[in-house]
Amino acid sequence: MQNNAIKIALIDGYLDEPSALGVPPYISPHIRYTYGALTSAGIDPTKLDYYTIDNLRQKWSSNLKKLEEYDVLIIIAGTTVPGHYLGGQPISVAEIKEIGEKVFYPQKVLGGPITLIEKVAAKFKSTFDHICQEVAAFDLYHLLSKKEIPTAENKLTSLLDDWAVEGAQLASQHPGHPHLIAELETFRGCPRSSHCAFCSERLKKLTYTRQPASLHREVKALAEAGIHHFRLGCQTDLLLYGAQQKGDKFIPSPDIISDLYQGIREADPALKTLHMDNINPAGLVRFPEKGRKILETIVKYNTTGDIAAFGLESADPLVVEKNNIDTDPATTFKAIEMINEIGGKRKDGIPALLPGLNFLHGLIGERPETMEYNYQYLKKILEADLMLRRINIRQVVTLGSYPEVKFDKSAFFAYKKKVNEEINKPMLQRVFPRGTVLKNVRAEKHDGNLTFGRQLGTYPILVGIPGQLRLHERYTVKVIDHGYRSITALPYPFSVQDASRAQLTAIPGIGKKRAEKIILHRPDNLKDLAALLGSEFPLNEWESFFNF
Repeated sequence: MQNNAIKIALIDGYLDEPSALGVPPYISPHIRYTYGALTSAGIDPTKLDYYTIDNLRQKWSSNLKKLEEYDVLIIIAGTTVPGHYLGGQPISVAEIKEIGEKVFYPQKVLGGPITLIEKVAAKFKSTFDHICQEVAAFDLYHLLSKKEIPTAENKLTSLLDDWAVEGAQLASQHPGHPHLIAELETFRGCPRSSHCAFCSERLKKLTYTRQPASLHREVKALAEAGIHHFRLGCQTDLLLYGAQQKGDKFIPSPDIISDLYQGIREADPALKTLHMDNINPAGLVRFPEKGRKILETIVKYNTTGDIAAFGLESADPLVVEKNNIDTDPATTFKAIEMINEIGGKRKDGIPALLPGLNFLHGLIGERPETMEYNYQYLKKILEADLMLRRINIRQVVTLGSYPEVKFDKSAFFAYKKKVNEEINKPMLQRVFPRGTVLKNVRAEKHDGNLTFGRQLGTYPILVGIPGQLRLHERYTVKVIDHGYRSITALPYPFSVQDASRAQLTAIPGIGKKRAEKIILHRPDNLKDLAALLGSEFPLNEWESFFNF
């Protein structure tokens, strides 16, 4: 059969790696590379149907039968870190297994980071015809074009660059279009000679680095497909992009990163989001002058609310040593200070760039006092009047030969609760003080009489808006209260005449009785509102919220 006659179902099972996100609102580079490789191999785009796993779940049984119509079925999947998702749910092992067992006619192909985990991939060898490497695009191109994949890194990258441009058009077929964040891959794999013991990056067999010009072409193609939100998320450490290696040291290159950022801005004049993900705090401290220049570049060209994720993983020195983590608590603290100084300045009311701090539990060397080390470290940051945009406390996903380390789960949950109450909430109050205005918050989900929404960006704050707002619309809101990992906000400007009972009650100090009085009388000026609220209500603190 000629390639242009082959009918293919391409299933986006979403992915979540330490260096890449693909669960909506993100669209991963893996799925775009795959689409580009298929069309470059001669597959007719009109015979190439794209499904997200959420599409299939809507009518699961009938959609499995529909898949029998295809000649080839491809699943791209893989979550190697644990997560909680609002925009979608990655494909499960059980779902992959069911597709493999119940869909008979097509040639079935599995690719993506899931294949890095040998014990998981082994489960599908009997029901899938091909198990690809993690970047499935290379294997699929080889299978369909019969051409050998080059081993030279520059030629390998050249293919990928072409597929990234060709695959950009896939974004327009995603059900979340145009409200998607395109992950951009600067390089693949961790260049350290010895890796963090627990990380899935050490399992990757392919490594390559993409040049700024190729990323600029990809951004332009994505912009032409209607995507204007981007995240430099597919790298273990942005400081290593373009870095010069001297022995065991990697010396950051501020000029290359400046070229990257400036070119992205030029490639999409309508750009709405430009965020990043990982930075190794040790690199900032080892090369402070170059680190500062890079941070200044990021703040110059990024959009507000950006986060540099720091993988400290543990403040316990024993755990850091036993897991070969390339930073330590003291070094990370200096890097937190540096980012606060340069990125803590507010753009549109929100800090331009702040650190996010990752902690893992279940690591080799963990002991009962590890949680106290972590808590005291976070307390030190809070008391130093520094800001963290995100504190992520997770449990290890054991991969490869990494052992399962037992720890006291009841103590773990008590510790998380303590961090939420004593660290997370006051930190959110510091980063998003009451009265902060957030623009372009997209309503995503109703939960009772509450609407949850987020801005598009890297790990955006979850915003609870009282009342049932129209979903998928974008709103400007003003912060009124804080939770542990979310904030409460009201539509802004906030009209007293149009306010619902739920919205009024959500304002601290108003309560149900006062809300009912306001709804009954609908005051049209501040003086009348003050009379309804009574002298005990601190109206002077809130009068900027109310519009008549």
